[in-house]
Amino acid sequence: MKKIALLLISIIFCVSLLKADKYALIIAIGEYDQELTGWYPISAGNDVPLIERTLLDLGFPENNIMYLKDQDATKQGIEDALAELYSKVSHGDQVVIHYSGHGHQIFDDNGDEIDGLDEALVCFDAPMEMYEGYTGEKHFRDDELGDWVAKFRIKLGANGHILLFLDSCHSGTGTRGSAKVRGGAPALVPAGWKPKNVETDDKVGFGISDKKAIASRGVSTNDLAKFVVFSGASANELNYETFDDENNAVGSLSYCLFKSFCQMKEGDTYRQVFSRIMAEMATKAPHQNPAIEGDIDYTVFGGDFYPQAGYFNLTSTKTDSLVEINGGRLSGINPGSIIVFVEPGTSNYNANTPIINSGKVLQTNNFFAQVQLDNKMKFANNQSAWAFVKTRTFTDQKLKVQIDDVMDTDVKENLLTEIQKSNFVEITDDNPEIFLSYRKTRGAKVIGITNAHFDTELNKISNSNTESLNSDVVSTLNNYIQGKVIKDLDYYNEKYDVVMELIPVKAKVYEDGNFDILEIYDANSILVNDIPEYSEDMMALIKVTNNGTHKSYFNIIDIQPDGFINPVIPTVNDIDGREYVLEPGETAILKNTLVMFGPPYGNEVFKLIAGDKPFNLSNTITGHGNKTRGDGSNIFEEALQIGQTGTNTRGAKTVSSKTREDKISTYEYTFKIVE
Repeated sequence: MKKIALLLISIIFCVSLLKADKYALIIAIGEYDQELTGWYPISAGNDVPLIERTLLDLGFPENNIMYLKDQDATKQGIEDALAELYSKVSHGDQVVIHYSGHGHQIFDDNGDEIDGLDEALVCFDAPMEMYEGYTGEKHFRDDELGDWVAKFRIKLGANGHILLFLDSCHSGTGTRGSAKVRGGAPALVPAGWKPKNVETDDKVGFGISDKKAIASRGVSTNDLAKFVVFSGASANELNYETFDDENNAVGSLSYCLFKSFCQMKEGDTYRQVFSRIMAEMATKAPHQNPAIEGDIDYTVFGGDFYPQAGYFNLTSTKTDSLVEINGGRLSGINPGSIIVFVEPGTSNYNANTPIINSGKVLQTNNFFAQVQLDNKMKFANNQSAWAFVKTRTFTDQKLKVQIDDVMDTDVKENLLTEIQKSNFVEITDDNPEIFLSYRKTRGAKVIGITNAHFDTELNKISNSNTESLNSDVVSTLNNYIQGKVIKDLDYYNEKYDVVMELIPVKAKVYEDGNFDILEIYDANSILVNDIPEYSEDMMALIKVTNNGTHKSYFNIIDIQPDGFINPVIPTVNDIDGREYVLEPGETAILKNTLVMFGPPYGNEVFKLIAGDKPFNLSNTITGHGNKTRGDGSNIFEEALQIGQTGTNTRGAKTVSSKTREDKISTYEYTFKIVE
């Protein structure tokens, strides 16, 4: 029955995209010549049937699946296979490229990696150890893979999709029992090698297979194919094999991909499929962190976009009634906040969402919260459950909200009931910060949420269901006040003293969304009364420096002149933010994102928050509505798909009079946007 169901799903996909063809390339390198290269054999060949069955069930014609195995998968062999695949595809087609083999970190040859190391696929002829004169030509670097992805995205066009599956060590930007490691060799670097001095070379970025992203009004990447990469391990992790249902050694990602796509339902997004992969990996590879990047909130091989509301993960089980989640005070979670646990892959939480359990927050720090569950539960099989914040608590702030007098009585009463469940909203006509407008159109009720101080719409919510409408309103207010909390953060800790500035640049932008930096200007050249000024025709990069004494992870939040708040890095698609980290004394230019400027005009703030653990504030910063800079799109909304950028600064630092014991530090960089 499962086979029949999968075939039916495939038929549905095919009917919806009649003109789309499906092509795949499976690369599997297991029989390495250890004597020749130093790499030991692994079980990559066993992954091929799993991926093949997955592709066939997804409607890929058998004769459209290419295979490249072992001795044929040299560096040149992979290049030739990609070129052949590229020659076959057309606009609107769907492409899958799967790699099973060793992964390796190798010296960065162009200065675009923050740690000075490229992640690379180990081709059949790639050496494990460095030798004199070797330049990495037998390894397939992440930069090269990114170039191919960019080419495919252009040719496939807006209706196309390209998926990349990487089942190797160091594939994403603990051990697995007795299974083999798919990589694990020391980084390949020349004798006496040191990472490029980014202060001099002006080139550092993040990401594994992604290219640069345009954050602009003038250049659109809407004509590019959707792109998603599934990785078996984070960039700094090893990837161990596991065993399939017949006890054959297989790649952990390959096996979990197969199991997860078998459970796929019509209309599932890539993120939802990944949530099942995470659940499978929690059992088969519990110490490994798979990763996903790209257009992950689109339906699988479809064009529908379903934005994901911010959620948190269950990180540990203290008892059968006490658990920990990876969100704390910085995410608007404080003692008394109500948390609900739902099935992974849930796009949003409302009153009608089925819940696994719920509970109240007992204690928090900046990054984590302990939750006392309402019902005892064995979480052994529910470690993948997602946590949503049902009710936040803010003890020191009240958000003043005014409600439109013309709002229907029943809508207003229900809205007030919903708002009263929150303890941070004050309904008033006296100098409100937020105004809730109301109208009806085509049977739907519409509530506009406006910053009354700036007359700027933050969100417009339309729904015929009053309960859902009001729930979405309260959710937006939740996000807004969380943004205020972030804005008001003023911590200084010398251990995590990370600073930043924007660097003005001239850039050439290409049709694939990539760009080249043509010139970097002196940041002092745009100072007006000691404040940098940017006009709409200007561009910039971000520079970040760790002046502290400890390794520091960081987030950057954009606070516009109208109070609207955007996540800069990481994005909500970056999962946990572990890529954004600097060692003491390190400087990075996050040279994968070009920052461009537009209205609203006035003073704008980039708030940098640094701490001792990976974190991602975009989970609570996103969701402020459809308000966009310039053309109506969040200037950083595609940052993950193509990257971010950064630089160092010696500007005026906001320093609290108190040194907090909390392991975070903040920095504000203020600039002005002019016409």
